Amino acid sequence: MDKGEFKIPRVGSAILVEHNGKYLLGKRSKKNYLNFWIIPGGKVEWGETLEQAGVREFKEETNLDIEITKFITWKQILNIKDDYHRYVFFFMGKLKNDKYEIKTTEDVSEVKLFTIEEIKKLEPLAESAKQIFDFLGLLKK
Repeated sequence: MDKGEFKIPRVGSAILVEHNGKYLLGKRSKKNYLNFWIIPGGKVEWGETLEQAGVREFKEETNLDIEITKFITWKQILNIKDDYHRYVFFFMGKLKNDKYEIKTTEDVSEVKLFTIEEIKKLEPLAESAKQIFDFLGLLKK
């Protein structure tokens, strides 16, 4: 950090969407966690609630309209080496309708629905995503 430069952690919001027994993940195409499967989400903008930010970011990254069903938990994601420090609040969500068209963006190169069995074998899966699935008890054998 340069003298006089002041950094603070950013706040993010991410939504784990379940649809017909499958969970939606995106393959990240940004520097941090490049090519890792993540739970879609992003930065909370000034004046937004966590929920509003999560819904907006999810739409931006996937083209899907969702609604939040419940709060899961929050995680601190810290990677000083790569200049990444976030507090991310995770929510469960669902698609607003069964007719949808997934589109990727510059943030995610691929978006797919996976069964839990597929997620257990998915590599590389972001540590924060593993932690959320573990927290929900979904990765138990």
